[in-house]
Amino acid sequence: MRMLKYFFLLLTIALSGCTTLERTAHMYSSEAPPPQTFQYKGGGSSIYYSFTVGDAPQPATAVFFYGATGCPSWKSVMPGYVSGFTVTARVFVLNKRFVPDRSTGLFDCGRDFHLANNPDRWVADYSEFIAAQISSIRPEPRNVVLVGVSEGALPAAKIAGLLPEVTHLAIIGSGGYSMRKSLATLKQRGAIWFDVDSGWKKIAADPRSIEKDWYGNPYRWWSDIMDIEPLPDFLKLNIPVIVGIGEQDESVPVESARFLAAQFKEAGKSNLVLNVYPGADHRLSGNGISHRSEFFAELSRMLQPTHNIAVKRDAPQAVRPLP
Repeated sequence: MRMLKYFFLLLTIALSGCTTLERTAHMYSSEAPPPQTFQYKGGGSSIYYSFTVGDAPQPATAVFFYGATGCPSWKSVMPGYVSGFTVTARVFVLNKRFVPDRSTGLFDCGRDFHLANNPDRWVADYSEFIAAQISSIRPEPRNVVLVGVSEGALPAAKIAGLLPEVTHLAIIGSGGYSMRKSLATLKQRGAIWFDVDSGWKKIAADPRSIEKDWYGNPYRWWSDIMDIEPLPDFLKLNIPVIVGIGEQDESVPVESARFLAAQFKEAGKSNLVLNVYPGADHRLSGNGISHRSEFFAELSRMLQPTHNIAVKRDAPQAVRPLP
């Protein structure tokens, strides 16, 4: 059981390639962003962070991050997480509800967090936050970018199709498979060895429980996300989409991202760029190299006014051949 919990801990620490000690130390350093509080119209609040990359007084780009599996605070990795950005941008980073400023996500997240930690809440909170921040920026940004990391890809892809202000979508460590299919693929590959079917039988018998736990997450979380199909949300998009995934990702299989690229091609859509990083893991790190800066550098190029996504997508390095 302990070994299997490490699998889902990888999802939690997908925010960074740093160690837990390094991330904790960063949260208490002068480089970490100060917390601010966003009040939701229907009640409740979340901590968020805001900072500028570059030195332009009025950036033309706004970038929004939200959530990851579990309850880690983004404070532990920002602003260094976006060090690859080469365009001036205003970055907004929203913690989930009930995630404290300096939460490492390594301990129990609490009952209130688990009750609020569901896809409907993610979408409602993230979209309200984005709309509120955009309305307060003058002049309005030319580019509005949503970044979805791992679990965060689900609300990011959906909201990108709901808010007309969104101009770009960037996804790290995710693709077009449901959680169930991703786990089945990882099982077949030998990346995981636990029996998903037997676990699901237990979850299905008490799907709304937040007291019962299966490999690091409550039954309710599993029942909420296990069979979400992200593909329809992606295929609705006509904005530029960039996806980055490690070839050796053992949390979300690379097949999931390649499937997504293939479905875009089959639908006659040319607005998706897929970058598969050889030897890299769920955090886009491998062999002592982090490809995250490379990913954000490519996103920055996509944000240039002269960028032509159709040309970029057809470049040999943009989409690797399907296996």
